Amino acid sequence: MNENPKKKFIGTLPQKELLKLYLKHVNGPKAKFFRSLGLGVIPGERDGIKFKTLGGLRAGDEPLELYNCRSSGGVFNLGHRNPRIIQVLKDALDGGLDLGDHMLLSEWRALLGKKLAELMPPGITKTTFGVSGGEAIDTAIKFSRAYTKRRGCISAIGGYHGHTGFALLTGDPDFKDPFLWNFPEFKQVPFGDADAMRKAVTEDVACVILETIPATGGVLIAPEGYYPEVREICDDKGVMLIMDEVQAGLGRTGHFWAIYGGMYHDENVIPDFIVCGKGMSSGVYPLSTCSYKPFIEKEVFKDDPFIHISTTGGSDLGCAVACEMLEIQSDPKFLDHVKELGTLFGNGLKEITQENSDIIKEARGRGLMWGLEFFKEEDSQLGMLSIIKEGVLLNYCGNKKDTLIIMPPLIVEREELEDIISIIKMGIHKLKSLKN
Repeated sequence: MNENPKKKFIGTLPQKELLKLYLKHVNGPKAKFFRSLGLGVIPGERDGIKFKTLGGLRAGDEPLELYNCRSSGGVFNLGHRNPRIIQVLKDALDGGLDLGDHMLLSEWRALLGKKLAELMPPGITKTTFGVSGGEAIDTAIKFSRAYTKRRGCISAIGGYHGHTGFALLTGDPDFKDPFLWNFPEFKQVPFGDADAMRKAVTEDVACVILETIPATGGVLIAPEGYYPEVREICDDKGVMLIMDEVQAGLGRTGHFWAIYGGMYHDENVIPDFIVCGKGMSSGVYPLSTCSYKPFIEKEVFKDDPFIHISTTGGSDLGCAVACEMLEIQSDPKFLDHVKELGTLFGNGLKEITQENSDIIKEARGRGLMWGLEFFKEEDSQLGMLSIIKEGVLLNYCGNKKDTLIIMPPLIVEREELEDIISIIKMGIHKLKSLKN
């Protein structure tokens, strides 16, 4: 009888031994951090919108079973090991695909490029592929500088676009100062402040880059009219507008693109670039995309078509998987499902806010991307731990630690979401009981 393949890949050693290996050979400070929170657990079996840990929080405890409402920032939009995605990956391997050669042309990059062009806001028809969101952000900034022949870049305070080169330069000081990575031409302004943006965008600025909904910044919602005004400011100065839809895109708001209808009903803003990562992987194969208007390509690649390459970006296997993901998530019925459950989730979180107005300041979000802002950072952190221990994985926003970010997989069903809301409510109730 064949051995159960799960036993070969999940639970290879006891959780306690794996934690020691992680501490010794991977990232000791990270392992110590999670242990200090009482969350020294490792994910094991995973399926749909849940996963189980290899062991309990303490020796002898039962493993946890958690709703994954972190979704790894959108990596698991379709849940863990989505059957349609897994089948496509298996079929692609059996059908003869592998990584492909990044220097050569590719059947599946062509097919995925066409699919993306059909789904993009009008006029965005070109795509350059990468592996991570940070790499795709680097690409957008590189191309903006090459096209405009300018160096400046404006981003939002509290925003986050990745840990790689140009992407890191757009972030807050806590991320880049330890690496001595500060260029004076990269500047930040308050998010949602159009007047500050207008003052910052000068003739030496190549691009403005914004997350449509800043996730690490606190699930912030821009005031109505902000994005059309930013588009106008960029047009006035000949500046490229880059929208980072790594977390808010691909249907997360109930619209396929947050910047194109997903924020306010009549705001269909068309940027020069749309960048995607995380969810492009479908939870199984790393892929990121930098999509842009064709006039940019003419300038960037005019002298050398190999001026920008990515060895494993846009692999044939990854592109085949992403095509299936786009087919699923762009379906109008799928998007209607996200809108319907997003309304249910938002109402539930607002009700929790009203019931706990002594510690929770606000619930805000769009679709299935929501933030709970507490009055005190301490309550946010303790609330997160309490909710996780009740059965819902979520995390706080790195640049706004008083806010929890909650992103259920987009395939969540009504009954599951109602259970998630109940668990969040219970976690906050237990937090308040401890405080009292």
